Amino acid sequence: MGAYGVHPTRYGNLSNDHLYSMFRESIYSRLEENEKLELLQESVNRDALEKGEIGAPEVRFANLAANESGNAVNGVIHVNRDMAVSGVQTFVYNGQTVHHAIGDYNIQSLNTVLHENTHCFQDQVIDGTIIIDDAQKTAEYQANGFTASVVLQDGRYQLGSQYLTDETANGYYCYYFQSTERDAFLFSEEKTAAILSDLAERYGTEPSFEAYGKSVAATGYEMMEREAIERFQNPDFERDLNQVLQNQYFGTNVPVDKNTETAVKAEMIATYNSLQQQITQANNCSAKEEIKDMQNGANMSTNEGESVDDGVDGGMDI
Repeated sequence: MGAYGVHPTRYGNLSNDHLYSMFRESIYSRLEENEKLELLQESVNRDALEKGEIGAPEVRFANLAANESGNAVNGVIHVNRDMAVSGVQTFVYNGQTVHHAIGDYNIQSLNTVLHENTHCFQDQVIDGTIIIDDAQKTAEYQANGFTASVVLQDGRYQLGSQYLTDETANGYYCYYFQSTERDAFLFSEEKTAAILSDLAERYGTEPSFEAYGKSVAATGYEMMEREAIERFQNPDFERDLNQVLQNQYFGTNVPVDKNTETAVKAEMIATYNSLQQQITQANNCSAKEEIKDMQNGANMSTNEGESVDDGVDGGMDI
């Protein structure tokens, strides 16, 4: 269960209307870091309760890469500190550190925790912690975890990852519309839109609301779906992608578009190889650190021995 549990906040007694009103730019920007963290935690607490999760994930700020808003691991949601606290993207370009202001960082922070909590919900469905009525969705999630399967591609059997991480030319569409990411993107977008609509109706719009709306129009679910259908010339791209993963995981042979199948299998293989490379690199770094620690320990022992020798020599001189 990891860090799932009860994570009380100072905002626990607020109504939903009052809680979400704190994501207005005029309020959120004035909150201290710990207040922002508790606001995000309380939003996750309520979302987890609505979803029927057992406990709620813990929310923490983390120093993530500029292109990573958040992630979820073992019941812990990590949110990019620069984005959520300071409203900036920080990256190095041509040797210079660049700080890019995020005009809708208050809304992006809300969207991020809703997205990541959807992954936490999916994890509990996959491992059987909770049972949902939708058997099809359960099967899709089970077939989309960090497991491997044998993939037949171009007459060769190779290992492929059931979770896709955007490694090939068509990889981003495979990543975006695999079932776990598809539902995380869609749910967080829809719930954020509902919250913003209610806030705008009660308080009027703000620049951050408009900035968020423009980003969704440019890169939101509907736009991505149109692009994917056009690129693959397959109106059932999302369905076929997830059926390929289920065919691989459950050993079924439900017919799918062949071009989509080829693209998904290529991404499965590329993802598996990339993940294995990352594991190897991590193990190498760990081994190097262990060797370094051993060398430092040996040096310390030598230095301590030299210190004893000096003491003996001094005694002899006396």
